[in-house]
Amino acid sequence: MYAHLCVARSVADELRAGWGLHPAVIPNGVAYERFATTDPAARAAWRARLGPYVLTVGGIEARKGSLDLIEVYAPRVIGLGIEPVVLGAVRESDLPSLVTAADVFAFPSLKEGFGLAAMEALAAGVPLVVRDLPVLREVFGPAARFADTPEALATTLAHALTSDDPVRGALGREPAARHTWTEAAARHLEFYRSVTGGSHRRVG
Repeated sequence: MYAHLCVARSVADELRAGWGLHPAVIPNGVAYERFATTDPAARAAWRARLGPYVLTVGGIEARKGSLDLIEVYAPRVIGLGIEPVVLGAVRESDLPSLVTAADVFAFPSLKEGFGLAAMEALAAGVPLVVRDLPVLREVFGPAARFADTPEALATTLAHALTSDDPVRGALGREPAARHTWTEAAARHLEFYRSVTGGSHRRVG
């Protein structure tokens, strides 16, 4: 027996259009409290090390758009003596304070299923700039700023750095708090029971 799940309606629509599949949709959760309440000393340590910074999290690969972010910023900052800082793998325990201390969180991915790292940034109350993709429009709505090209991404990030928008920040925390792993797990269990008739048969 096989069943299909997606974490966003936009991705489910792609599967229906491209492969004739009809997956159920159960969004991811986010560890809200882990990012909403971080240690002030840990945040201060990141600020002392990095100064004001735009943060992106994820692999340096084409799908994540990381190179777009670096390339579009290079001509803008070269005269200021600023260089991108690649931290490499960050300890899991250090990640929440790193995110919370950022001035803006950039999420330039070209292909995503949900955008968990960006949702964690919203939980931290950090301004969010993302690639203009249907799935990210669906997940983040008015809580994020959107950019469709690398150049627009740089411009939008600059605007986010210089503007204070408490309304947008409040809009961001609300969906982050609402997407809990407890709710996601409960919906998964309900889904498995529905497709197995309550039995313990394996669902692929």
